[in-house]
Amino acid sequence: MVIVAGAIPAPAQDEYIRREAEQAEKVAKSKESDDFVVAPIPILNPTLGAGLALGAAYLYKIDEGSYPSVTGIGALYTDNKSKAIAIGQSANFKGNDWKIIGGFGAYDLNLEFYGVGSGAGDDDRFLPVNQQGWFGGVKALRRIKGHWYGGLSFAYVQVESTFDLSGLLPGGFVELPSDVEFDSAIATLGLVGEYDSRDNQFSANTGSLLKATISTANENIGSDFDFTSFRISYNHYWSFKNSIVVAARGSGCAVPGDAPYYALCKFGVFPDLRGYVAGRYRDETMLAFQGEIRWHFSKKFSAIGFAGVGRVAKSASDFNFEHLLPSVGTGIRYLLSPKNGLNISLDYAYGKDSDAVYFFVGEAF
Repeated sequence: MVIVAGAIPAPAQDEYIRREAEQAEKVAKSKESDDFVVAPIPILNPTLGAGLALGAAYLYKIDEGSYPSVTGIGALYTDNKSKAIAIGQSANFKGNDWKIIGGFGAYDLNLEFYGVGSGAGDDDRFLPVNQQGWFGGVKALRRIKGHWYGGLSFAYVQVESTFDLSGLLPGGFVELPSDVEFDSAIATLGLVGEYDSRDNQFSANTGSLLKATISTANENIGSDFDFTSFRISYNHYWSFKNSIVVAARGSGCAVPGDAPYYALCKFGVFPDLRGYVAGRYRDETMLAFQGEIRWHFSKKFSAIGFAGVGRVAKSASDFNFEHLLPSVGTGIRYLLSPKNGLNISLDYAYGKDSDAVYFFVGEAF
């Protein structure tokens, strides 16, 4: 698990690796600089099941005016026999004018493939799929002006997918292979833009965060597929009476072209939206919107409520009010680091014909 793997635009089935890896980074950054920390993080989500992620990180400041940089290594294992290991580096320097993030890792995940499109997810039928491979990537951002950053990214992901077809066999009428394997790789180059005016990177009370990425995969850079992906998200935060925070988030994804199933837009990839198995609903485009109220009722504890809605579709012209996917839930927070505003979080979310419990460090968004 890469301590800074959140910067790597890997396929979304790796998003949970990224998410759990980010937790180790968040715990690490809450400590004093020039420090070594080990962070055990429980995993509880509807995609990988229950397990444990363990991250170790060394924090240090390259220069006094910058956020701490992090060098880390980590691993995870869950009760459905999914596992991953990775190393990563996050460097902030020149008074935070530069941010460079990169990492490398390997994974072996047991997932569920429901098909493509809203109808496939509604059918509640899936094929077990094992995905193995490795990934690596780097992202470099330079401050343009004020809160604006721009930069480039590169990522490479190798995926070996094995589908278990035993559930489709006709009971001995004819002999069929029990599994089918597909090997592929994706290499992407991307343009990245960010705007970040949040007052706290772990649990914002005011400000906003905008992220936009345009990435292209091409055979000329080592990819087995040619396609372009567009991803954008915007978070905004309002504070009322020092005890109430209202947060709103909108996100969109479009992956037209010759993209493999695992690179499509996926509903339920944390945090868009909670309450769903990641990838149960997937297609070439996705929109998701959600709001959250956070009530700090004591110095250490907060209660939250959230709701959202979204959907996937073949293209933007197919979006309508049919096949909407709702999400609603509640949660509690415990303030782990008062100095940094870092919380331990427990959420329960209910979606369309499904629910989920999440335990993580930090906020959903």
